[in-house]
Amino acid sequence: MEHWLETAVLPSAIAAGLLLLVLWPTEHSGKRLLRTWGIQEPQPAQIKEAVRYLRQRRILYVFFFLLIPSLSGLIGEGPGTGIFVPLLLAMLVAEAVATLRPVSGVRSASLDRRRWQDLVPRWAVRTLIAGAADIAAIAVLGIVSGPGHAWLALTYAVVCLLLVAGLVALAVRRPAVADEAVDAALRTRTARVAAGIGFGWLTTAFIVAAEHLHLLTYDRAEPVERPWLTDAVADALDIGGFVVVAGAFVCWLWVAVPSRRSLATTR
Repeated sequence: MEHWLETAVLPSAIAAGLLLLVLWPTEHSGKRLLRTWGIQEPQPAQIKEAVRYLRQRRILYVFFFLLIPSLSGLIGEGPGTGIFVPLLLAMLVAEAVATLRPVSGVRSASLDRRRWQDLVPRWAVRTLIAGAADIAAIAVLGIVSGPGHAWLALTYAVVCLLLVAGLVALAVRRPAVADEAVDAALRTRTARVAAGIGFGWLTTAFIVAAEHLHLLTYDRAEPVERPWLTDAVADALDIGGFVVVAGAFVCWLWVAVPSRRSLATTR
């Protein structure tokens, strides 16, 4: 325990302080957030709301991003979860806190019923579902081929869809802030950033599943026959890994770093 405190908790606490110092939201960052998500001339009260939004999330991002790897070191060695698992968990908790947080000021209800289609582009949702299905197929092939981390990849794909769906649902249903324009901007940002990080997490799941099949393909000492695992499959997995990483990065840019045109189309 003492060793864990010295090697994990103390460095994490120092890193958390430094990250919060760098990431601490300012008036400038609040103004930039609102301009990015559709409010070209934000007013001081609107900027204040955006800064509060950023502050709540960044504190939780840093806390969980550093806490979860530290706890895994206390529990023991195991397969890594990548950076997207603690980040998505931090987002989930942050949105849960935002849902329970009382809204100050006079709230105005929108006459239009909000739907997830108003926040996240349909192509992003379809791509996430299709990617998770492909990864699940690769993971199942790995599970029937031999022992390893294929179950982890399958779990990643399922949990990724559940968490992203939960985050989008919270963004749709959470209590509105007093300012309707700011509310629309923050809802959209929350949902689309969640979808963007979902692409990254699915990439992690693909890498885990592909690595398992890759190792089994070149495991010549293993007596079990696997006629479906050939050198061509290993080569396809190598090429597929590059395509998946590049594609996920492009999808993340399109969904989480929007242009004015894409925002207008989504809304």
